[in-house]
Amino acid sequence: MSATGTITDVIALLKSRIGVDGEPVTATIEAGHVKRFVEAIGDPNPRWTKEAPPTFLVAIAPVSLHMADAEVYGTGWLNGGNRFEYLAPVLIGDVITARGHVADVYDKRGSSGAMLFIVFETEYTNQRGEPVARLRGTLIRR
Repeated sequence: MSATGTITDVIALLKSRIGVDGEPVTATIEAGHVKRFVEAIGDPNPRWTKEAPPTFLVAIAPVSLHMADAEVYGTGWLNGGNRFEYLAPVLIGDVITARGHVADVYDKRGSSGAMLFIVFETEYTNQRGEPVARLRGTLIRR
């Protein structure tokens, strides 16, 4: 199958899943995990001993929805950007559930050839069912 046929097939498959939630991912916000995360990002703010930094949420529920379907096209992934909306602090001990879906799929031609864009939306809720954050991100398969 040609590269054009492959990307067309991948786009059709992924477009059929737009708006369909993937399996939810649930994780407890653990102090040790948060500590390692803030050490890695180099942020010594004492606030992070009681709550998780905003971008920590991608560490507990990485965006991987339907990624295996796109693996047949191209050779690598690029992060096309993430936009977070923070609604409430995520505290140590909270149990966070992430529910995500594909929001859009499209392709573009660049100087290095065709690229597949997958836009994801993820909503994060705490153990009380209260929304704490939303993420809209773009991954690019080249």
